[in-house]
Amino acid sequence: MIDAWLNLPLPLMLLAVTTFYCGSALCIYALCFGPRTRNWILSFRETVPELFSAIMVIFSIQLGFLTSDIWDINRRAATAVETESASLTMLRALAADSGLPIDGIHQAIRVYVTAVTEKEWPSMAQYGGGVPEAEEALGALLRTVASTHHDPNDANAKFDALLLDTALKVQSARAARLVLSAPFSESTKWACVLLLALAGQISIALLHLDKRRPHVAAMVILTSSIVLIIGLVAANEGPFQPPIYVSSDPIAKVGEVVLDPRAASPPPLIPSEAKTVEKAPPPEPVHRHAGGGGKKR
Repeated sequence: MIDAWLNLPLPLMLLAVTTFYCGSALCIYALCFGPRTRNWILSFRETVPELFSAIMVIFSIQLGFLTSDIWDINRRAATAVETESASLTMLRALAADSGLPIDGIHQAIRVYVTAVTEKEWPSMAQYGGGVPEAEEALGALLRTVASTHHDPNDANAKFDALLLDTALKVQSARAARLVLSAPFSESTKWACVLLLALAGQISIALLHLDKRRPHVAAMVILTSSIVLIIGLVAANEGPFQPPIYVSSDPIAKVGEVVLDPRAASPPPLIPSEAKTVEKAPPPEPVHRHAGGGGKKR
């Protein structure tokens, strides 16, 4: 049931958790102030406030554990995507510097990036798995890199091992990404969090049995806080599921660079127009004659 709730779209997920806790708050109010149960409920009037504090502390600790696990999965998913993008970029750069024909490698990278961004990403968001098209494109990329090599006596033969190792890093990063996209949730921890939130509603109700208005005010504040924090954490449960998800933009940018190699390097600098400085003609030499230096009259 918890997995089905977490797989709902965000509006339906928030609606479900809001309906559940608002319904539980109304049931608790009816038990506390209903004519048939009023006398029985008043027998719990001596409940100490520390009960509510203890339950909320346990709720916060359990929620912290759950949130830490979810945030760690999202961080690892983002790292896997960045690693895959960086490996593809490095593969393209090595192919360009190796002196080998790079058209085949560029074409294989383009096909793989297209399959991942257009087909595999929607599949991960909906089903939590990859697609055969991306698997085939990755296999074609590996075969292309393996078949593109130098002569063993060539000085650039060292690029062959680097190219193949970089292509294998792409495969490893994709495998890590698919593992993190699998539809797995911490059902036990979620159940504990949801039940502790319900226990918090009951405990706050036991502290406000005398008057209706303080009871309603406390229940509204607590229920709103519970719905807000649980909805926020649940929205981040799947690292590749909308609305809050790891984007495919880093991988898509690699495809754009392969399509337009000029995007990978900064635009060339426009040389400034050289200013022509006209040199002044050298001054004519002054000839001095020996003797006869006096003025003529």
